[in-house]
Amino acid sequence: MKLKVLLFMFGLMSATTTMAQSSLTLDASQLSSNFKFINSEGEADSEYNPTYTGAYSLGYQYATEGGFIARANVGMRNAGATMVYDDANYLWDLQYADAKLGAGYRYNPGRFSPYLIVSAYYAYLLKGNQVQGTSNHDLIKAGELQRRDYGVVVNPGVELSLSEYISVYTEFSYLMGLQNIEAKPVEGADAVQQGYNRAFALTLGLAFTITK
Repeated sequence: MKLKVLLFMFGLMSATTTMAQSSLTLDASQLSSNFKFINSEGEADSEYNPTYTGAYSLGYQYATEGGFIARANVGMRNAGATMVYDDANYLWDLQYADAKLGAGYRYNPGRFSPYLIVSAYYAYLLKGNQVQGTSNHDLIKAGELQRRDYGVVVNPGVELSLSEYISVYTEFSYLMGLQNIEAKPVEGADAVQQGYNRAFALTLGLAFTITK
């Protein structure tokens, strides 16, 4: 009985592998980045405006004929926001190295396939500056920002197969940071203000099939 079960599982894994496709991906994105900001009194501040930045990533994608997709990416992403305060222009210029891992569903796998992927991301802050005119304030050196960020990314998109081994895809992204990027206050200080990364993005990418 155990032998039959093992043979059945082996056969199922073999069939799944036969029907699956593995690809390497390369993409670039145009982002509209902003902060969800809550002051130390718990009030939301809507005075922040988006800044337009870029991102790029390398990835691995696994997709089955049944529509299941799994994807892992590593890349670089710029973030930040702008604000006008007392007639002065402020710019927050952040840069993250990030990793994403997600899964989703691809409808009607074929030449033209819409899909939806939801991913968790983890990011590490490489650069964090506040710029006001010619003045540049290093937020990392001043200890004003958390170095780590994490959250969720939702990606609806479409993939177009150009050949047996090359596909192009475009997708819309919504990034929702769940980590307060503001540094924690010292013991006995007032409540810390809260800032969370938010971004919308349009991505163009290439997928190169490595197994089919």
